Amino acid sequence: MDLQQAIDSIDDLMSRALRAGRIPGAGMAIVAQGQIALSRGYGFRDLRSGLPLTADTAYPIASTTKALNATLIGMLVDEGKLAWDTPVQEYLPGFRLKDPVAGAQATLRDLLSLRTGLPRHDWMWLENPLTRAELVHRLRYLEPFAGFREKFQYHNMTATTAGYIAEVVTGKGWNDLIQERLLTPLQMQRTGFANPTDNATLSYHEDSNRNLLLSERFVTDVTAPSGGVIHSTVTDMTRWMLFNLNGGTYGSRALIQPKTLAEVQAPQMPARTDPSCPTPNAAYAMGWFVDTYNGRARLTHGGYLHDVNSEVSLHPQEGIGIVSFTNFGCPGLARTLNQHAYDLLMGFPTEYSFENKLADYEKNVEQTRVRNASLERVENTSPSHPLNDYAGTYGHPGYGILEVRIEDRELVLRRNTLMLRLQHWHYDAWVVKDAHRFVIHAPHPFERANRWRFETNAEGEIAGLVVALEPAIAPLRFEKTS
Repeated sequence: MDLQQAIDSIDDLMSRALRAGRIPGAGMAIVAQGQIALSRGYGFRDLRSGLPLTADTAYPIASTTKALNATLIGMLVDEGKLAWDTPVQEYLPGFRLKDPVAGAQATLRDLLSLRTGLPRHDWMWLENPLTRAELVHRLRYLEPFAGFREKFQYHNMTATTAGYIAEVVTGKGWNDLIQERLLTPLQMQRTGFANPTDNATLSYHEDSNRNLLLSERFVTDVTAPSGGVIHSTVTDMTRWMLFNLNGGTYGSRALIQPKTLAEVQAPQMPARTDPSCPTPNAAYAMGWFVDTYNGRARLTHGGYLHDVNSEVSLHPQEGIGIVSFTNFGCPGLARTLNQHAYDLLMGFPTEYSFENKLADYEKNVEQTRVRNASLERVENTSPSHPLNDYAGTYGHPGYGILEVRIEDRELVLRRNTLMLRLQHWHYDAWVVKDAHRFVIHAPHPFERANRWRFETNAEGEIAGLVVALEPAIAPLRFEKTS
C-alpha cells in the first residue's frame, strides 16, 4: 500500500472509531520521511454548537508533556546547570520524602523515571490551588507504595519536582523555559499554557446511565511540568515529533545534544504490569515508554486530562511519528488508533483492534457496576452525632484541606470548586451521592464503593475523616481542625 492509500485508509479508520466509540471528535497527525503526511480533525469539538474539530483545534496534551519536561532538563544538563545523577538535595536542600533514604539519594534521573516508590496520589494536587514549592514540600508526608528504585509506578509529582528544580537553577518560570527552549524554536505557534478561547475542544464522558455529558475541568496548573497545563494542536505536535526523530535538531538548529536526547529516550526502569504500560515488554525512559511494536522499536507516551485522551508515538527506524487525541476520554482509544495507523502505513496486520479496546471498556464498566452494587450496608442505622457536629475543616499534611458543610440538610464535601453531596450509608460512614462527573470505567475515590468514614476521639467528639483517596495505600486520615 502506498502512502496515499494508507492515508485514505486512516480516514476510514477514524470515522469507524468515532462511530463505534460514540466519540464526538478526534484529531490525528502523521510525520514520515521528514514531512507532514497527515494532519486532520474528525467529528466535532463542540456537540451542542455543531462546531467541527480540525487539525488546528487545541486540546490538553496532558502527560505527553513529560517528554518536553525531560528534554528541557536535558538542555540544562548540556549547559552544566544540572546533572542526571546528582542528588536532588544539592539543588533543593529542603527536599524530603517519607522514606529518608529515598529523599537523600533521589536524583533527577529517579524523578523523571518515576521510581522513587511513590504511587499516584493524584488527589493531593487535583483541584488544590498549590504552588509548585508547596507541592514539593508536601511530598515528605506521602506514603510510598514500594521501595526506592524497586519498581516503576506511574505518577505526576516527581516529574513536576524536576520541572521545579529547573525553575530554581535558572530563576525562570517553567512556562517561560518551555516557551523559550522548545515552543518558540519549534514554531509551535498555537501551543500555550491555557485553554484557548478560540477553536479549542470541549470534552465529554458517560454517566452511569451511559448518557454523554460535558466534562468539567479541574485545577491542574501546579503540575504543568508533568502535564497539567499545555494545550496544543496535532499540527503543532508534528514539529515536536520531527525534532525528536531528527536527534534534537529542528530545521538547521540543534536544540539539544544528540547524546543527551538519546539519554532522555533510553530505558531506565522496567514498567512491566503498571496500568499505564503500553506492552508487558515496555520500560520507562524519562518521559517516554520504550518498547517494541510489531518487532520495531517504539517510543510512546499517552495523556489523559479533562476527559481528553492523547497519545504520541515515535518509530525511529522508519522515521514515522503519530499523534492523536479524542475528546471522549473514557475508552482511552488514542493508543489503539496510533497503532492502527502505524500498521496501515507499514502494511502490518493489526495486533489489537479498537473493537477489542471497546469490549475491554465495556467489561470495566460492568466491573464498576458490580463493585458499587456489592458495597455492604447495615440497614436502619443513624449517625452517632447531629449533622452539625460533622461539619468543619479536615486537614492532612500532604493532601491539605477538605471542608465539610451542611447544605439543604445534607453533608457536602468541598475543595476549591469541587462540590460533592454525601449520602448517609450507615453509622458514621457516608458515600458520594452523585458521582456522574467522574469516569465509570475505573475505580476512583468518589464512586459509591468508597465510603467516607468519620472518627471520634476519646471524648466522643468527631475528630477525623478517613477515606481512600489513593488506592495503592491504606486510607488516609484527615484530622478535624475546626
